[in-house]
Amino acid sequence: MDDNFSSFSQITDEEFKFIKDLMYKETGIFLADHKKIMVQSRLNSRARMHKMQNVSEYIRGLQADRKFFQSELTELINRITTNKTDFFRENHHFEFLKETFFPSVEEKALKSGKKQLRIWSSACSTGEEPYTIAVTCAEYFMHKPGWDIKIYASDIDTNVVQTAQEGIYKADRLEPVSEALKKRYFLKVKDLSGKNQDTYQVKPEIKSMIEFHKVNLLETPYPIREKMDCIFCRNVIIYFDKPTQKKIFENFEHVLKDRGLLVIGHSETLFGISEAYKFLGHTVYQKKPKI
Repeated sequence: MDDNFSSFSQITDEEFKFIKDLMYKETGIFLADHKKIMVQSRLNSRARMHKMQNVSEYIRGLQADRKFFQSELTELINRITTNKTDFFRENHHFEFLKETFFPSVEEKALKSGKKQLRIWSSACSTGEEPYTIAVTCAEYFMHKPGWDIKIYASDIDTNVVQTAQEGIYKADRLEPVSEALKKRYFLKVKDLSGKNQDTYQVKPEIKSMIEFHKVNLLETPYPIREKMDCIFCRNVIIYFDKPTQKKIFENFEHVLKDRGLLVIGHSETLFGISEAYKFLGHTVYQKKPKI
């Protein structure tokens, strides 16, 4: 640690407002007042990294130095965004895919002759969600040849996207994964220290199903080349205010097929936000077809 650096410096209400307004403008994320302590902690680490005396100096740098602001913005966003995820989190969603959604996709394919499935994990964090989707697809379509399946995975945080692309996890992260699935879709590998310490990597056949990108859900048009059959956007919109939520769900309409699926988190709802989706239950919605 730099001898001149205060072990933990606090930010003023005015400084917090600057960060709060900046995050809202750049990401749409609304930082409630109780997040001030969290922001202080994460800005302290950035200030320390830049060998600054305190957080106030760091914030003055963002305000006054355009070059510093541009170089630092991505890291600032990475530090402040929250990335909580698990394999098979809210497992009823994956059960719904297997029991209801995939059979309906097969039925459509029989009529159209096009065996294609496109799913977007729009806030993929460190990768557990898209890999769970890929494993669920692999299990269901294992003995159904000819299917073209692609999963797009994205996040605004470049650090977690890189972690997701690597697909390497400690054993405790795989606790929700059954032994059978672990054996089928993960390889035991050496960790970064070169030791075999119960570290696992997603197998190439699962990784090859997924394409990773950095995507800010506020920036449109989205870099998605195809219409999606299903979009996962779970436990994300709780960080946005209602106008931003409306904008995001309108944007999803443009990339989601008619009757395509939209999956959100257990504490989230589209009630009073969008009329474009039909509620199917358990925070699963379906895009209404255009009349």
